Amino acid sequence: MIIFTLRIKVPAERRKVFLDSARLTIGPTKVQPGCISCEFYQNLNDPDVVLYVEEWESRENLEHHIKSDPYRIILSLMELSVETPEIKLNTISQSEGLEAIEALRSYELAHNNSGG
Repeated sequence: MIIFTLRIKVPAERRKVFLDSARLTIGPTKVQPGCISCEFYQNLNDPDVVLYVEEWESRENLEHHIKSDPYRIILSLMELSVETPEIKLNTISQSEGLEAIEALRSYELAHNNSGG
C-alpha cells in the first residue's frame, strides 16, 4: 500500500477557494482504480494547516493518478499554500488495526500482573 500525504498551509482568506476546489477532487480520486481512500483533514492546533491523504493499492495506481487530468486540482491547491507544501510518499508493507493494540495491552497486563 502507498500512502500519499500533502500538508498545505492555507490562510483564512484563501480557505473557501481551497475547500471548494478540494471538494472537487475527492469524488474523482476515490473512483480511480486502486484508490483505497482520499480525505482532507484540518489541524486542530493550527486551522490554516490542511492535510490531504490518499491511500493506494500500489505505486503504479498512484503514478497513474498523478499523471491524470483531475490531479491538476491538487497541483492548484498546492499553489494556495503560504509555505512550501510538504509531500510524503510512504510504502506500507504491513498494516495492523485494533487487534494489535489489544494484543499489546493484553501482554502488558499479563506481564505486569505476574510481578515481572
